[in-house]
Amino acid sequence: MPHRFREMIFSSAMQVTFKSIGLIGPTSHSDFKALPFRREAFDANQPLQKPLLALNTGSCNKIVGGIQRFEAAQAAKVTQLPAYLLEKVESSMDLLNVVAAYYSPLTLIDKANLIGVARKMGFTKTQIAEGLFDALEIPPQAHLMNDYLFLLKLPGELQQLIVDKDLSLKRALIFQRAEAHLDWVVQLIQNLHLGINMTAEIIQNIWEMAQRDDTDFRTKAQQMGLWDIAREGIDDPRPVVMDIREKINAARMPHLTAAEETLKQTIKAAKIPENVKVKWDPYFEKQGLEMTFHAKDLTELQKILRGLSDANLEPVFDQI
Repeated sequence: MPHRFREMIFSSAMQVTFKSIGLIGPTSHSDFKALPFRREAFDANQPLQKPLLALNTGSCNKIVGGIQRFEAAQAAKVTQLPAYLLEKVESSMDLLNVVAAYYSPLTLIDKANLIGVARKMGFTKTQIAEGLFDALEIPPQAHLMNDYLFLLKLPGELQQLIVDKDLSLKRALIFQRAEAHLDWVVQLIQNLHLGINMTAEIIQNIWEMAQRDDTDFRTKAQQMGLWDIAREGIDDPRPVVMDIREKINAARMPHLTAAEETLKQTIKAAKIPENVKVKWDPYFEKQGLEMTFHAKDLTELQKILRGLSDANLEPVFDQI
């Protein structure tokens, strides 16, 4: 049993007993069913399992912790399970704090779900911030409420990603940029096998370009050629990632993209020997060209040098 939970349930404000409770008859589950996000396993052949957490309402025992195991045990025809039975809780906020301690440490989605339960109970944002955030290890700032409640709008696949990758709230909120198109975000990740960093980069760039050009997210993604790219599954994401970055750079720096295309055509017209590789600063901040080649002997070296001397390089250097 976590230390914080043990201290809480045995405090003077709590009346709690440890006993086996029946799973048939006056027993029910509650709004805490969404907790925990990672489903709790139940093994009917394993007697030593985490006890349930139940509240004695007078008419029944209401399961407020371990609901997933409670339902799995019912399905397995188990009739009783050990539980911490809360005989008296001073307030609904106290109950929320006990549930938070029971599931500690909570994932980001667990915290969001518990805040959602508190809102369903009728608590205001200020009451939740002052009465529950400390137990959730969240700074007591009411404006954070909307950020956590937003996480509950995410498709299950994105919630799973947040939990699996143990994302911070700040990192998870990147999905807010594409709030109206979360199904597209799921496809982007699943079909292209993208990591969270690349996904965040794509969403952030589309959002910034949409803000710059005073348009909506989807329209800008379509203009950048990034909307339909999420629709088809691929095996190797590397070429697609390179293509995506080229599209982003073209949208962010259209003048540089045009200048680069012109330079490519100028280099092609210069008739530089094919075995000479030409590179340049894609941002045109550094003047000059980098030319590399491999010569196996003196004869080949002389041939390359003659080719370079015959090439019309003046327009290339004028442009760079």
